[in-house]
Amino acid sequence: MSTHAALYLEIAEDLRENEDQWRAYESGGDCVILAGPGSGKTKTITLKIARLLAEDVRRPRRIACITYSNACAGELQSRLAKLGVEDDGRVALSTVHSFCLTELVSPYAAMAGIAIPDPLKVATPAQSRELFKQAYQQSIGGNPSSSFRMSCDKLRRTIVDRDSQEWRQWVFRETQVVEAYEALLLENGVIDFDGLVLVGLQLVENNKWVRNAVLAKYPVVVIDEYQDLGLPLHRIVLALRAAGIRIFAVGDPDQSIYGFTGAQPGLLRALSQMPGVEVTTLKLNYRCADNIIAASKALLPEPGDFRSHDGRKGEIRIHRLESGVRQQADYSLSSLIPAMLEANPSWVPGDIALLYRSLNEGTSIAKSADAIGQRYFRLDNGSPIKRTRLTGWLTEAAQWCAGGWQTGKVTLAHLLKLWRRLFRAPASNAEQLATRRKLIRVLFAQRDGAQPLRQWLLALQEGILKETLACEPGLADEVDNFANLISGTAPGAPLAAFTVEIFGNQGKSPDQLNLMTIHSSKGLEFQAVIMLGLEEGEFPSGYDKSESQLLEAARLFYVGVTRAKSQVHLIYDCKESPFLSAIRESV
Repeated sequence: MSTHAALYLEIAEDLRENEDQWRAYESGGDCVILAGPGSGKTKTITLKIARLLAEDVRRPRRIACITYSNACAGELQSRLAKLGVEDDGRVALSTVHSFCLTELVSPYAAMAGIAIPDPLKVATPAQSRELFKQAYQQSIGGNPSSSFRMSCDKLRRTIVDRDSQEWRQWVFRETQVVEAYEALLLENGVIDFDGLVLVGLQLVENNKWVRNAVLAKYPVVVIDEYQDLGLPLHRIVLALRAAGIRIFAVGDPDQSIYGFTGAQPGLLRALSQMPGVEVTTLKLNYRCADNIIAASKALLPEPGDFRSHDGRKGEIRIHRLESGVRQQADYSLSSLIPAMLEANPSWVPGDIALLYRSLNEGTSIAKSADAIGQRYFRLDNGSPIKRTRLTGWLTEAAQWCAGGWQTGKVTLAHLLKLWRRLFRAPASNAEQLATRRKLIRVLFAQRDGAQPLRQWLLALQEGILKETLACEPGLADEVDNFANLISGTAPGAPLAAFTVEIFGNQGKSPDQLNLMTIHSSKGLEFQAVIMLGLEEGEFPSGYDKSESQLLEAARLFYVGVTRAKSQVHLIYDCKESPFLSAIRESV
């Protein structure tokens, strides 16, 4: 028996103590896992993948694992590596966009006669914005609002059949602009990320030979965070399942918070109710204390039967301050957080998160922290450091250059593996070797943690990134992200004083508080959570009017509360949110 096989078998024994996890691990066919917050779903998924590789899927066949975000993909990859499942080509771990690009569109679209750019090139966000603007001007005149663009993007993800009655009866302004935009994409020789998924759907639904080709390569497809992935992926899954591919889907409808992008929590429930699908609900919560679980359940119309695994009580406190978010942040930073740290000597600032709903609130909180010199890690659209695939690699490369190459905290082998996962465009062995050598030369030349971040980024751009980003269709969005990161290091910009070492420690330094939107906090956990701006009319906001919008706002509040292990502090001004009222009645 291999070391890898022995390791997964040893760790899997822990699942026997949780009958729900063990049932999912033992499942023999299509399976849906309904996994609440802190339920150990990532451990269950990775052990299941390790078992499938050892017992069911024989080389050269592989397992495809699709998830919502690059952060989720990175977490799964890290957990698999700890089980001994290294990046040896047996698991294709990707977002839905990457899966459609590399496994469907790139190999099969031309053979199926679908019109796509040749050579295949994905539009950068800047290109996409410009072409959408042109489509709007041609169709309507003037310039589109951000809300109109969001509505059109959601439309493309929710009504995928352009010859359907539903499409024809939709708002003509929106369908007209979408059709003009898609035509402009093709005329300019590019496709956008949503287009990749739509072409992928067309391929698997309309071509049996494509489904058979995917089956031959991937007898099992695992989907994580299913509730966030939307209708096109759901229909791709149904088509692959009908072709004989085994489906292992994991998610939580109660944590579906991306309705504005087209996510539909009912899709996971629909999959779970199909004949032949085994359903398991993970009911034990390994993260939250009992009072936090009780408070979170008060937010849901039909809460699940979740309970703490260890009986900790935890603490829920509601604070009324007759002041705005800036003053609420001042109170949190000057009084609440110091008291929490004093009462819990083992805690550090990195164990605490301040959560909010909007960019403007984040800016107010950041100003409050800046005023007293409190270090923080900020995760929202106001931060010049985005949570992207490339940024994740860059921060680890910065740790290596800042001394990790000596301490072994980050190894060169690890960086090279991450690089290979990023840059997956077809290349000969000779080309891959040449790129690898160039990357190693650049990294060795930049081993200085005290070096200004701007100087380091520009050296990587000229030495390796400009050329490689131009050749990788799946990283089109990273071109703009990297340019924005460099802009953030200009004189007077937020990162102007950053060194390589400071950059490498972003989000990892224990003396940094965490400032983030609730959407950005999904998948993370902290000892304590402070939620600010919880007034009536703000959460839910005045824009949340329909039943579906109000339900999603409640799920968003639920996600925020369930990030906490031990303490939740809820702050409002004058009249409290109805969600706060529901929690007050539960504790």
